[in-house]
Amino acid sequence: MKNHSPAFFRHFVSEWMVFSTISVFIALLLAYHQYSTHQATLLQEKGQLIRSAAASEYVIGQQLERISTTLDKIRSMLAPDWEEKAGSNKLLGERLELLSSAMPSIQVISIANKKGKTVASSKPQVVGKSFTYRNYFHVPKSTPQEELLFVSPPFEGIYGDWLIAFSKAILDEQGNFSGVVYILLNAEEYKESLSSLRPTEETWAALVHGDGLVFAWEPEVVATQGQNLARPGSLFTQHRESGREASFFSETVLANNEQSFIAVRTISPPNLYMNKPLILGVARNTAKLNQALYLNIIYIAVIYLFLNLATGLALYLSQRARQKSALKVESIEARAKNLSEQLTHFFELTPSLMAITDKEGVCQRLNPAWEKELGYTLEDFEGVSLVEYAHPEDKERFISSIRSLQDGSYDQTLMLRFRNKSGDYQYLEVFLAIQDESYFFAALDVTLRETEKERLEVLAYYDRLTGLPNRSLFFDRLQQVVARSLREKTKAALLFIDLDGFKAVNDTLGHDAGDTVLKVVSARLKGLVRKTDTVARLGGDEFVIILSQVNTEQDALSVAQKILEVVGQTIPLESGKSGQVGASIGISFCPTDGVTIDDLLMASDRAMYQSKKKGKNTFTLASENHLR
Repeated sequence: MKNHSPAFFRHFVSEWMVFSTISVFIALLLAYHQYSTHQATLLQEKGQLIRSAAASEYVIGQQLERISTTLDKIRSMLAPDWEEKAGSNKLLGERLELLSSAMPSIQVISIANKKGKTVASSKPQVVGKSFTYRNYFHVPKSTPQEELLFVSPPFEGIYGDWLIAFSKAILDEQGNFSGVVYILLNAEEYKESLSSLRPTEETWAALVHGDGLVFAWEPEVVATQGQNLARPGSLFTQHRESGREASFFSETVLANNEQSFIAVRTISPPNLYMNKPLILGVARNTAKLNQALYLNIIYIAVIYLFLNLATGLALYLSQRARQKSALKVESIEARAKNLSEQLTHFFELTPSLMAITDKEGVCQRLNPAWEKELGYTLEDFEGVSLVEYAHPEDKERFISSIRSLQDGSYDQTLMLRFRNKSGDYQYLEVFLAIQDESYFFAALDVTLRETEKERLEVLAYYDRLTGLPNRSLFFDRLQQVVARSLREKTKAALLFIDLDGFKAVNDTLGHDAGDTVLKVVSARLKGLVRKTDTVARLGGDEFVIILSQVNTEQDALSVAQKILEVVGQTIPLESGKSGQVGASIGISFCPTDGVTIDDLLMASDRAMYQSKKKGKNTFTLASENHLR
């Protein structure tokens, strides 16, 4: 360029500066967009794990409270001379068996005397055996406290299964130790509960004793059950030493050697006095999250480098040509146009929603992703600000972000609902930037992420097979109905339903037929009650109906009679065959038969078993003389 004037040389330099500035700006914009998208994904995963762990802590805490209440009730049923009355202990064993069948994941409920000998149990084969060597006996014996719930470390049972025990000391009238009542949970059966608490299939959940021994891990990992996590530097140790109730880590989990996000919660309900807490972990391997980011970065980087090198080479060749002759200005203009077209092509290739607007928010340029994601073209936005397409509740935040840019802020990030061409709203995560009089708008459609949040709430409170409220939501609604009944002095009814003949359908026609029967029965039950009432599935072939308000007992009896009629109707199956089941129903009333959810549930459960003894396919009131 030495043969050209300084002005000509400066013109060439300015072209490279413009090219470099545009390239750097686009690179920074893409880099920021990729970074913010990845950070948003990580924050979403973190929030999802934290919410799932909090919800799981609540559910497990409720289970612990019910276990403690059950142990207290069993102690209250004991007579002062309960050890010497063998006949009474036999009747007590039958009651324990009823309680055990009504509570999922429970292996056994037993009572041992002060010598460690089992005198009553939900499993008769355990009666007479001594378990003085077990932690759940000798710890309460050494420090007998009436209100303390003893949580034993997980241990391998006599049949090779992993168990955890919850026990309470039994004290005589003088306050001396006279035995223990305890409940054993089975790890294999409890894994089903853990599985239902996992927010996605990619996550895993683990329940660990406060001393560090793993009780349950779902999905199961080789050699994790019974493993001691209380090792120096482990995430378990860090959490326990921090003294926090909740922790979040992004580190390698020593138990499975995976780099993970993990939300950790200490489960020790404030209204329970426990000697040891339980520790819950909900986690996800971060390798897959990073893999998607790396692939996207590589894809965009290859396109960016290719186009950048191509345009750079074009500019270089153009300037070499102009060195030879200033008469080739037309050629240079053509190459400059080519440069603009290539940058435009890159703008059109990006999968994110990108737009350039004026200071009023009116679009000057859109990429094709708008039409693909939202159905709009540039003509649809002619003369109209993008603000007008925001949800009415989000418009003020959108306008505020634009004003912040006008006041000197370099960029703004916000979440808003944007109306698509069909009239529906989609969630967009928006990045705004300003340069001179132009505004740059980049957005990512996160509608699926918001929909996933709603789906997780459904999984936490509804039965997957039937769509009915599950055990957790049932207890919550029953508590509300009981509170309203006592407050407003009205009567409510609880119907405990156990299907007759369901096992025969499962055994002879298969589990798919059994699932069909459960779904059809669920639909029929829902059709019998009001919107204010609740039909829930406790598990297996057990259902409950809460009649939120009844004027007389006859109202509940009428519903029970209708249940017998509709449940007993033939159910057509996909195989061309048909199935038929009956129903044994127990009915209790609030406040007549109880003023707590446990009293009502136990009363209706006993009444249901009385219906079984009558010959099945009938209903029984808890208040009948032989149930008192």
